[in-house]
Amino acid sequence: MDKKVKEKECEACGAFFIPYRSNGKYCPSCSSHSDRVKQKVERQIRKNIKKYGYGTAPKEIKNICKECGKIFISYVHPKDFCSKECGSTYRIKHTFCGYCHKPMTETENIYDVNGKTWFCCEECSEKNKWDNARKLGEVKICPNCGKEFIKKSTYCSKECYIDHMHKKKRESSRRKAAGLKLCPVCGKEFAGEGVTCSNECKKKKLASESCVIRKCIVCGKTFKCPVSRLDESFNICSDICQKKLSIVMEKEKQQKQEEQMKLEKKKEQEYINKNGLCSICKTSYVDCERMQSNFRCYPKGSSCKGNLVIKCPKFTK
Repeated sequence: MDKKVKEKECEACGAFFIPYRSNGKYCPSCSSHSDRVKQKVERQIRKNIKKYGYGTAPKEIKNICKECGKIFISYVHPKDFCSKECGSTYRIKHTFCGYCHKPMTETENIYDVNGKTWFCCEECSEKNKWDNARKLGEVKICPNCGKEFIKKSTYCSKECYIDHMHKKKRESSRRKAAGLKLCPVCGKEFAGEGVTCSNECKKKKLASESCVIRKCIVCGKTFKCPVSRLDESFNICSDICQKKLSIVMEKEKQQKQEEQMKLEKKKEQEYINKNGLCSICKTSYVDCERMQSNFRCYPKGSSCKGNLVIKCPKFTK
């Protein structure tokens, strides 16, 4: 015998229905898209709660109209005006131009305000915009035409940007042909291999750059080194230390040369002690032909006096 299924309430729309199975949750109209219906109902419930509350009887709120002084009753939220006419009249009386402070008239459209600063004309609106931009430092000068403008860009228009790029390209080609450069500090044209036109501009450029802290290899003091010179061996704090370093390096160079000469003499002496040198040609016994021949042969091109060799071609001072 079939069991009777009890009537249920749809969890999506709240309608009562008899399900086909005992575990059915949704009515036939909601079963195909129950999630969407449920979400829609929940959204509507939240909206109603926000607007009307949780269904409790609203309390009467006594209000006084700001315009006419009439006492009126509202529900849920307090109100400032008893009617739209009073609201419009009050706003017109208390609205003034944000630039020239001219009062609003009844012929003006009150809905132009919308919670923002009201201006009586386009001219006042434009003047106020420029005044605020100047206070905030947002007014720029176009590098091409010299016109003032309020924008985040560098140029006032696309045409000025293109025209200025063409001018810069022509100027660059002219300077390149003439062998000139443009100083990045003062803007003066100059010829040479340096980046700036003078030592003064060079110092200004280095002073404007970000720096890192380094230690002088001469005096040991810490100093600021410009980022552009990090790749160089820039480890000296001043010209005085630079001169001191030159003297120290010259002394070190002389010491190295003296040490090198001592080392060469030492090696020569060791070689002499090991092999010996001929008294005539000053070559080692191993390389001397006369000694290797047991004094029976004379070196080719040598000068002799009797059995004695006076001059040898191998002789070097």
